[in-house]
Amino acid sequence: MNSGVQRYRLISRSVFFLLFLLAPVLDVFRLDLTLGHFIFFGYDWTLELAPAAGQSAASVFSQLLWRLALPVLLTVIVLIVFVWRWGRIYCGWLCPHFSVLEWLDSKMHYWLGRRSLWEKSSSGARPGSRTVLFFWILACSFLWAVSLLSYLIPPLPLWQGIFRLQVDTYPLIFLCAATVLFFIEFTLARHWFCRYGCAVGIFQSLIWAANPRGLVIGYRKERGKDCRDCHACDQVCPMRLPPRAHKQRKITCTQCRLCIDTCAEVQKHNPAGSLLYWASGDDARQYERQLPVIIAREQE
Repeated sequence: MNSGVQRYRLISRSVFFLLFLLAPVLDVFRLDLTLGHFIFFGYDWTLELAPAAGQSAASVFSQLLWRLALPVLLTVIVLIVFVWRWGRIYCGWLCPHFSVLEWLDSKMHYWLGRRSLWEKSSSGARPGSRTVLFFWILACSFLWAVSLLSYLIPPLPLWQGIFRLQVDTYPLIFLCAATVLFFIEFTLARHWFCRYGCAVGIFQSLIWAANPRGLVIGYRKERGKDCRDCHACDQVCPMRLPPRAHKQRKITCTQCRLCIDTCAEVQKHNPAGSLLYWASGDDARQYERQLPVIIAREQE
């Protein structure tokens, strides 16, 4: 798909994915368990409560307020404001985990003719497809396990130990267990995990669902006959959601816009263009109220 929006989304996801991999290596952000505190842009982020015995109660309270409570509170407020307006746009445009899931979807569709093991094949599988996919998923699982562990222990010694095949016992146990778990998820439960298992995603969904004016996929109801027999938008959605349904049925939408671009491609010879679009404000409120009735009428 050559949509300009999808190119921008590819760039944003790629940059954020590289940042996710390199952040602990560059000491941008990580929790070093060997030191017992966070590292933020190269600086030790601690509560400075080690000599607590010689500190007054007011001093301890001040440290907790300025170094813990306020940063956490401000971060939560910013996230809520952002999600309230744009929904799970972080998932579709930045989340490195979701980027891997989409990439594996495309690889599975190319090699097996379907995007997951639970869907029907649209074409025959390519020779050696299962072997290729096994190693792709295994590589992604191991990379993800290493990346997570690098946020908890010094990353450079970890990577050096992996390249030399000399990893300590406990990190090795973590890597093996995490790789197996990620392999199971990437193979069997990719979009299901994002919809029902990701705490960050569920938090975003609940906040966005409470805002009737938030960004949502709109549907040009007056042109419903143009897509009565078309299910392209349903098939392309990474979360397996019905883009033409009402908001309550797609609260896990990641705002990736793939359904809009797919509809535009299907309707490219139609002067009226795509039936799907991004709606917000009063337009989103009107859409949310009326669409369930509209779809019911079309199904009749």
